[in-house]
Amino acid sequence: MPINASIEFEKAKAKFDLAETPSEKLAALQEMRSTAPAHKGAEKLRAEITLKISRIKKDMEKQKQQDKKAAAGHSINIRKEGAGQIVILGMPNTGKSHLLNKISNVQVEEAPYPFTTSKPEIGTMDYKGAKVQIIEVPAIIKESSKGKANGTKLLGLARNADAIIITYKKETEKEIVVNELKNVGIIVNRKKPKIEIKISTYKNITISGKQHLKMSEKELESILKSFGIHHASVLLEEETTIEKLAEVLDTGLEYKNCLFVKNDAQLDIDEIKKQSFFLLEKILIYTKRPGKEPDFTDPLAVDKKSTIKSVAEQIHKDLAKKLKFVKVWGSTKFPGQRVSKSYSLQNEDIIELN
Repeated sequence: MPINASIEFEKAKAKFDLAETPSEKLAALQEMRSTAPAHKGAEKLRAEITLKISRIKKDMEKQKQQDKKAAAGHSINIRKEGAGQIVILGMPNTGKSHLLNKISNVQVEEAPYPFTTSKPEIGTMDYKGAKVQIIEVPAIIKESSKGKANGTKLLGLARNADAIIITYKKETEKEIVVNELKNVGIIVNRKKPKIEIKISTYKNITISGKQHLKMSEKELESILKSFGIHHASVLLEEETTIEKLAEVLDTGLEYKNCLFVKNDAQLDIDEIKKQSFFLLEKILIYTKRPGKEPDFTDPLAVDKKSTIKSVAEQIHKDLAKKLKFVKVWGSTKFPGQRVSKSYSLQNEDIIELN
């Protein structure tokens, strides 16, 4: 037992030692991680726990793939529409239905008692002409990630979505939902570590960016081999700890942008719509015909860093090849400036394709 470990950690460790099934072991390890000492001296302990979690998840994922066909009929799947799909999550009575009614085109029942929403409710949010699908998910509770209140199926909607909104009244409610997401492998408001592992046909493991290593090369190689990776090229572009390496090796993790909305009387609906749209990491592009005014009613919602070429291809696969020249209003040095196909567009640019 590590120095200064809490009673909670000891109990979690005892659960792990007695656990028989992979799910029991995973639950105990997650409890160990959340109750492990936070001081620097316990850094290696926390990393080892994270590695064990990753290995168990990998084994469980293999089993899940084998059972996927049988389970498919029992899952909840909502087809994506519009510029993107955002789910609203929250504990009971935290204003999920109220928010859906305010930002979308639907009106669902609002009531002061818990579990008013018994099934996913679907609406469409209009943001400056772009249509975004909004799904209110029935209430998440503590241990939803273990299946309580149909929790694993409901959290599956968050995995499929492009982004998440979490409503709350108290900070503890927000923390519970974030933790339940984490327990099913959904990480909010954080990017995947910049660690790239490519399986190689060459022998051994090669490492680029060794200056970022916060462990020995031998430790890194040992960890990779424990995951069945014996031949690979590894590119490190940021500080690389055992925990970050384990995170990258966990193929079941999803990273989602998330907006936290506190349920109070001061809701700024226009600002919430704006922030919700930008969760999707998209920009709006308006089009115009030569000699005509721009069409501001039906913008294109495209990925950030989109170029003229990629936008033209989105309109029609052959359009990019036929373009003679393009004019842009907005981000260019002067209005109507001609640009190349590789020009990177900015939010609310106006383009004229010729």
